[in-house]
Amino acid sequence: MKGFTLVEMLVAMAALAVLAAGGFMVAGASSTSQDVLRQVQGETQALLRMRAALRADITQAAPRRPRDVNGDKPQAALSGAQRADGVFLTLVRRGWDNPLEQGRASLQYVEYRLNDGRIERLWRRHVDGSPVQAPQLLLEGVERAQLEFYDFDQWTEGWTGAPNRPLPRAIRLTLALTGRGDLAQVFLLPEAGR
Repeated sequence: MKGFTLVEMLVAMAALAVLAAGGFMVAGASSTSQDVLRQVQGETQALLRMRAALRADITQAAPRRPRDVNGDKPQAALSGAQRADGVFLTLVRRGWDNPLEQGRASLQYVEYRLNDGRIERLWRRHVDGSPVQAPQLLLEGVERAQLEFYDFDQWTEGWTGAPNRPLPRAIRLTLALTGRGDLAQVFLLPEAGR
């Protein structure tokens, strides 16, 4: 008689089951890896967008002192003092495009704030005496944002400028990212060559 014995059939079925289970595990791991890769890629893209917005604003910083929302009290041209409302950086920037030729200057007042783990960018339609517009979300998952300012050959925390030194030479932003650790970025200001 020719054929397979019961033991041979059971061994073959067990081997096939092990191979099938291994295949499912590899497919599951591949799917999980793709999900993690998509998440990291999305976080990296958001971080790059936030950096591009910050860089565009900081490298166009102007030594122009804005007035408050009522148009009264002059403020620092660039301020890096942490405020109670979460705002950690304010500045006036040059180069705001005006393709529709609206009644406004090419200068723009900008604020950056940390609000419930999110970095937001706020701006005003007019540098002096106008309210901030709705915030633009730049980055999520931020535990802390710390600024340092380079001038007079040293780094210091906080900046309010002075009449003869309205802007620092560089700004270092350190972000504590949830689950990722600290990330430090340095931005040079346009007046850095002075």
